[in-house]
Amino acid sequence: MAVLSTLKTAFGYTYAFIITPWLLSRFLFDISLCLVPWFRPNRKWTLNQAVRVRVVRLLLLYWSLTKSGDKMRFDQGKEKNRFEVVAPRSPKLYRGICSDYTVQPAQLGMTWTPARPPPAGIFHPGMVVVLHFHGGGFVIGNGRDEDTGFTAKTLIKHMGATHVCSPNYRLSSSKNGQFPAPLQDALTAYLHLIKTRGIPADQIIFSGDSAGANLALALVRYIHEYGQIDEVPFPRAMALWSPWTDVAGALEQDASQSPNYKTDYLNMHFARWGATTVSGFGAIDPASPYLSPLRHPFQIEKPFPVYVNAGGGEVLCDDITNFVARYKKNGWPMYLDISEGCPHDIILLGDRIDFTAEAEKAAEHARRFLNHRAGLNLRSYA
Repeated sequence: MAVLSTLKTAFGYTYAFIITPWLLSRFLFDISLCLVPWFRPNRKWTLNQAVRVRVVRLLLLYWSLTKSGDKMRFDQGKEKNRFEVVAPRSPKLYRGICSDYTVQPAQLGMTWTPARPPPAGIFHPGMVVVLHFHGGGFVIGNGRDEDTGFTAKTLIKHMGATHVCSPNYRLSSSKNGQFPAPLQDALTAYLHLIKTRGIPADQIIFSGDSAGANLALALVRYIHEYGQIDEVPFPRAMALWSPWTDVAGALEQDASQSPNYKTDYLNMHFARWGATTVSGFGAIDPASPYLSPLRHPFQIEKPFPVYVNAGGGEVLCDDITNFVARYKKNGWPMYLDISEGCPHDIILLGDRIDFTAEAEKAAEHARRFLNHRAGLNLRSYA
């Protein structure tokens, strides 16, 4: 298996090298067209937005071809004391889908913004912690400032959280990082918040963007199935940003056939890389409830409010719309907020693709919805 993986990686680099001249020429041609507003993916986009979206699309394609996933780090780095390393809990607490002979619970690094929360004894009732899972197709990204810093600051300044915790869950591009590794890490993070730090569940909001939103949904499903056994409660509410709700769909459909393909940076190769590796190359059915929640709506006794954001110009917009409709039928109080003309995952990349204002506006919408439906008192710090 290791030899096969090495050969695939070598082939990917070779193929990327061979097609680089064509990719660059096509990229430069696209950029030249963007000089004229009429030929931009969306005529309302600025030149800066059009160029940056095309740059991200090119980078994702190269990452996909070379299978260049991010490496896990446990040093404090520039986050210093805001970075915390957490040991896994007792194996008995990882039940059902989280109990796997090959993939075992492991230590977890996570970043706190703006600082670690106070001890349990002085944790103020007005404090709200957002447990946020970053996006990246399960193959790239991390919870550190370099990747999730904009997200964390936006959730604090505009959604009104007092603290954001961003775990560095294991990626499927690394050894033994396939499912259920990400879910084990998500559970470890949540148990650390409520059991070790003593943060009340009703002062915690689950949040996730893209693949991270898929992971947040998986954690909710796990709590629904096993939470009562180990006294693991649901959070107060949840916010999902451009959620990837159908992993199996990435293996069945071609993103380039979407009517929104030209206004997004996602491509078929990146989605299939993530879907193939997170499912362990078919060891786990990618259409299973934990990986493709769009296909498996479920009910809980007391559903909590869920804010859902989608870019009106992203290829996942139809899936997200269908997801919200199906879960509403199952009693979930969900609110779908479509950011018109926006590409995928502006809460993660807003500052890098010049959609900062749109991301901040979405976070403001989330704050108002959660205050109204979840009875919170989130305040904007803008």
